[in-house]
Amino acid sequence: MRTATLLLLFSWLLPSTVQALQLYTEEYPPVSFSNQGKPAGMAVEVVEELLRRVDQTASLQVVPWARAYRIVQTTPDTAIFPTIRNSQRQPLFKWVGPIILARDNFYALRGSGIVIRDSKELAAFRDIAVPRDWFSYQELQAAGMKNLLGVNEPVQMFRLLRSGRVPLIVADNLSFYARGEAAEQVDHLRPDEIEVAFPYRDSYGYITFSLDTDDALIRRWQDALDDMKRDGSFSRIHQHWLPGAEEPGLREPERPGAPQAP
Repeated sequence: MRTATLLLLFSWLLPSTVQALQLYTEEYPPVSFSNQGKPAGMAVEVVEELLRRVDQTASLQVVPWARAYRIVQTTPDTAIFPTIRNSQRQPLFKWVGPIILARDNFYALRGSGIVIRDSKELAAFRDIAVPRDWFSYQELQAAGMKNLLGVNEPVQMFRLLRSGRVPLIVADNLSFYARGEAAEQVDHLRPDEIEVAFPYRDSYGYITFSLDTDDALIRRWQDALDDMKRDGSFSRIHQHWLPGAEEPGLREPERPGAPQAP
């Protein structure tokens, strides 16, 4: 009885262990992707360093975006990255970031001769491909664009563009930094093989946690990310995977209608 009482007392005095997280990311090379069955990429390296700095254990898994998006909205102790931040998604998660800055554009094959001066001219093109689970698809569809071709996976979109089966796709500049095996997922399209037909917007990607996540943990992750940006470790990872690409600052610039920074 005395031993049991002492054990109970020590359990109260000792700090509780931090619950292990289940982290999800998607096939989005070179930001995140599977490499020989293991998660890899710029955002994965950033998250692994954050886990080390906050002294937390986690399991990382690469799964389809739609599946991860549903899981993190309904399952405690989960997170997904990178998630593009917007007003619709803002109340669904707790946010740490930003970790990526992506330039979203309508792309054509280089030499196509496609020149778009006004968004209204997009209606003249048949089948503009974009993954249907991406926010870009949902946003453009809600805006009344009738000629979107929703695909299941990003690689399908890139293959359609290379083969000439669609004249335009909606993608971001980071995708074209993929190299080696990861480049298969963009059908090995290089920056010199495509061109911006019409600029769309800038998007900021975050690590998003389930709503049950303790606010103190969110602050620890955000502080650790801010420290990485200040001490140069974030930049070293970013430039290794995305050489020359603009890095996100400490906070996303405020703009009309944008979510407020954490």
